[in-house]
Amino acid sequence: MSGAKTILLVDDDHATLKYVGLILENEGYRVVVAHDGEEALLKVRESRPDLVLLDIIMPRKNGYQVCRTIKEDETLRTLPVLMLSAKSQPSDRFWAKRVGADGFVAKPFDPADLLREIHALLQKSQLAVS
Repeated sequence: MSGAKTILLVDDDHATLKYVGLILENEGYRVVVAHDGEEALLKVRESRPDLVLLDIIMPRKNGYQVCRTIKEDETLRTLPVLMLSAKSQPSDRFWAKRVGADGFVAKPFDPADLLREIHALLQKSQLAVS
């Protein structure tokens, strides 16, 4: 599976990590997991993922803070961030966009919709690099 795209999956809910992780692995992605915002920022720098799939409500930095930190870092700002959250009010989507998120998928979600969003963001980021 060399050459597989790496996705950093960040959520404090173990059932969500397992479920989404299986969906991604079955699609051929390499999955790196973080359980809170601080760990997410460490793993972004360690594993250099191709995309971050990020929950909003988490301990030790919420998803908005993590996304803002990524997007304000000159070396990370082009890294696609897709929010995956049960917080799906218009205000949640507004703040996700405001801190720089590239997309938003509400929980509960259809796996096909999630994969479509991921594929689109990865393709867009690859085009931006070329």
